[in-house]
Amino acid sequence: MPNKNSQILIVDDNLENIRVLGTVLRQLKCRIAVAQNGAQALRAVEEQIPDLILLDVMMPDMDGFEVCETLKANPKTQDIEIVFVTAAVNQTDELKGLSLGAVDYIHKPFAIPLVQAKVALHLERARNKKELRLKNAALEENAKLREDIERMTRHDLKNPLNALMGYPQLLLLDDNLNAEQRDYLEQMLRAGNEMLNIINNSLDLFKMETGRYQYRPNTLDMVTLIQEISRDLRMLLQEHQTHINIQVENQDDPENQSFLILAEQSLCYSLFANLIRNAIEASSLNDTIAVVMRYDNNDAVISITNSGTVPESIRNTFFAKYSTAGKPHGTGLGTYSAKLMTETQNGSIKMSTDSEKTCLTVRLPAS
Repeated sequence: MPNKNSQILIVDDNLENIRVLGTVLRQLKCRIAVAQNGAQALRAVEEQIPDLILLDVMMPDMDGFEVCETLKANPKTQDIEIVFVTAAVNQTDELKGLSLGAVDYIHKPFAIPLVQAKVALHLERARNKKELRLKNAALEENAKLREDIERMTRHDLKNPLNALMGYPQLLLLDDNLNAEQRDYLEQMLRAGNEMLNIINNSLDLFKMETGRYQYRPNTLDMVTLIQEISRDLRMLLQEHQTHINIQVENQDDPENQSFLILAEQSLCYSLFANLIRNAIEASSLNDTIAVVMRYDNNDAVISITNSGTVPESIRNTFFAKYSTAGKPHGTGLGTYSAKLMTETQNGSIKMSTDSEKTCLTVRLPAS
């Protein structure tokens, strides 16, 4: 309902019409301003932007259509609700007014209940639009604040991480290391590099959500990438007594497999490391996670299958933001970010599950 903060501007060259409308509208307890011609109306709007203008069509010098067109051409006044007031019942004129941006017509002589109902409706519309603009402005401000905080966080995290990555590099220069020690140090260095990539890409997820991410694909061998992820997740695989089996369909040489896609290295690492980690954590002991790759026309299809089932409570919202079940420290962002990264790379992802196994299938452009 209208309130005392709502303001209406009545524009009419006929004082009797102004008097009648003023009397009718005072019952709505709104503030009312008056202009007797188009020039006065434009000056009044410059001083105070109203929520609603009741604008007479037929006025000397500048008619209502010209006033409406002028207001709609100005970004500061284009959102004002304008209702034309006219004595003529002319469909052509009404269509013209609506095409200029007016939202309604009130006809003379005035039907008081109808005038009050229409004015109340359009004041409510104006208030809702104003609230929406304020909310959008707040969201934009929050988004900017979030971006600034994440940028500062990335900067603050990178300094100690760079120091931590320096020690494995120094130790690898020692000739007294055995193969296992060297392997552990190289694994630490790779993990540090991936963490550095995650920090650098932390803002990228927000850019993906808002459609501002600059995607730069390259040819990438998925077999090599999955093998690298397997090495980096070795400790987790050992803990769960699980191993990963990579299979490329329609390739005869198991010792020299490759599977080329068109994607981004850092995005694919984050995407598949996330999916494989989830598969390991959901698997039974002594289980095998199957990573099967095949080409389907111009698509590269990568399927990750593990034992276990997705809880029914989250099956319909599996890729939704904050959807999680059975993980005390889960954020519900893993599968959501996987979907976001897949779609950013012009791909798609789906999940299927039954009483025995779960399969995640990712489709990306083939190289």
